[in-house]
Amino acid sequence: MIFTNRGGIFVTLNSNKMIFKNYPVVRVLIPLIIGIIFAYVFTPRFSIPWLISICGALFAFSFLFKEEKNYSKHWLSGLSMQICFLIFGVIIKILHYENKLSKTNIELLDNNSCWLVQVVDHPNIKPKSIKATVLIQSDLKGNKLNKKALVYFGKDSLHAPKYGDILLIHTQLKEFDEVKNPYAFDYKKFMNRKGIFYTAYIPSSAWQKINHKITNPLINLAYNIQQYFSKIFAQAGLEGSEYSIITAILLGNDETMDPGLKASYSAAGVSHILCVSGMHVGIIFMIFDFLLRPLDYSKPGRITKTIFMMILIWAYACITGLSPSVRRAASMFTFVSIGNLLRRNTNIFHSLYTSLFILLIINPLLIFDVGFQLSYLAVFGIVIFQKPIYELWQAKNKILNYFWNLMSVSIAAQLSTFPLSVFYFGQFPNYFLLANLSVISLSFIVVVSGVVLLSTSFIPYVSSAVARALTHEIKLMNFIISSIEKIPGAVTENISISLLQMILLYAIIAFIFLFFHLKEKKYYWFGLLTLLCTIITFDIDKYNTQQFVNQTVYNLNKGSAVGFNYHGKMVLFADSIKDEKHKDYNYSIQNHVRKMRAETVIIPIDTPFYQGTFLTKKGDFIIFDDKIYHLVKKKQTAMPNKANNFVSLSL
Repeated sequence: MIFTNRGGIFVTLNSNKMIFKNYPVVRVLIPLIIGIIFAYVFTPRFSIPWLISICGALFAFSFLFKEEKNYSKHWLSGLSMQICFLIFGVIIKILHYENKLSKTNIELLDNNSCWLVQVVDHPNIKPKSIKATVLIQSDLKGNKLNKKALVYFGKDSLHAPKYGDILLIHTQLKEFDEVKNPYAFDYKKFMNRKGIFYTAYIPSSAWQKINHKITNPLINLAYNIQQYFSKIFAQAGLEGSEYSIITAILLGNDETMDPGLKASYSAAGVSHILCVSGMHVGIIFMIFDFLLRPLDYSKPGRITKTIFMMILIWAYACITGLSPSVRRAASMFTFVSIGNLLRRNTNIFHSLYTSLFILLIINPLLIFDVGFQLSYLAVFGIVIFQKPIYELWQAKNKILNYFWNLMSVSIAAQLSTFPLSVFYFGQFPNYFLLANLSVISLSFIVVVSGVVLLSTSFIPYVSSAVARALTHEIKLMNFIISSIEKIPGAVTENISISLLQMILLYAIIAFIFLFFHLKEKKYYWFGLLTLLCTIITFDIDKYNTQQFVNQTVYNLNKGSAVGFNYHGKMVLFADSIKDEKHKDYNYSIQNHVRKMRAETVIIPIDTPFYQGTFLTKKGDFIIFDDKIYHLVKKKQTAMPNKANNFVSLSL
């Protein structure tokens, strides 16, 4: 139960048993999610008016059956309502997102190179270009397109596009490239889910500003405030990684952060610190809840405080970019504020379910967002598992109790997210407890120091002292993270699990929890049976992957790479890739190697001679699996050969 009183905010689970019948919103949330997923996977071509009519009829039937005096028919009311919301999920998905472009759009795309567009977000200045999202309004003949595109403008010292600019551009728009490597990240699908279908490069001489119109003043105001606060940090003397860290964790701006620094935090298992999340929203909430406590002594004061807190929470959410985790936290603390005003306890499950329901109605494709999934799983994990874990041991010392409380929160969050995290990213931070214990408290201090610096920026000596303290805090945090990353075995990498195995892992966690929570032996046996099924699926996958004998030519942005896999052993010949930390390896090859469960050796492709256990390379020829492969580089011509055991590979 989350509730507020004059002492602050408290979290407890004393009365929060997970009984779904006590949460009516779950009965419509689950069918809503099923409807969204069904519509996304199968892309049905239903008529929206017909679907709305069916929804209305089912909604009416649900009330009709509910009023039925014969209680045996009341289940029909619930079934009608659930089907209604399943169809509603299909409707909002179809209205929000089209999986495929229409023939008209494709024809316009092929026959035009001049477009009227509007910049719909704030451009991001890169070293060699300016990246921006634009809404393609029409061609020069007035044919409407109304699709978004991600474009890169050539840098020009004289002028740059701004949010709200209406431009005339001359370029050939194209769809995003299909996935060119097995199991590689599907960037096209990722962008399409955001409603962005096209991309293009626009030279500095190929666009002209026609007009300027701000479509969303709130977004523009939030961005300007974010930039203003960022300048305060820069003027206070923060620079480099310290500037990147504070603007990322407090303002949600991670554009300037070094990729290596991000990788270090990820390897330590604390990458969530770099994203504005519920913790940050909670800190802001607690600071101002404390400062405005005198208003609690009168009803007008409580109303004023509630309104101010709600405005503050959502203003901060807008400034930080309205990420899924921030929206979830802002929604939850909104319910907390209202509950506090009404002097009622606010059940955290109600808050989470309701916020999830509202966010999916606004944007149904959030259900496919990895950050959104991890954010909600982490919170549900903390709410469900933290208290039982904490009660496993009673620390008598206050300091030990504090750290044990932190550990229980970290374990609960990790327990609820690690199957999904491993499924997506294939790695597990082994020292996540050590990292969280040492960094969580410090990150709290960093956020508070950042707020204090923004609040005292107009007081010269005070702001300078706070800025120096903040710089040292961030340096200490970075030092701790880099030290943990350097410990041998910090990360277990190249873990491969299937969707089925991920579901089975969650089932095991659920059965273990139910066994200890409800003390019923049936959950113990269910858990053992699920564990056995999981082990069998892993053995089957391992056996199947070790039967593969194949070769793969990888498509890289720059350079060439070809891999030869023999029963789980792979030799990768590459020119630009020197080791497994290379960005091209991580983006184009790593996932394939992980899914193949292959041990990889990287050899320079220009090596004149290489003798391996299952292949031999001599110049541009490789003898592998009783075949001769000729590596044909760019500008080379393949050798004509009709032999069955001779294969030309174009790199």
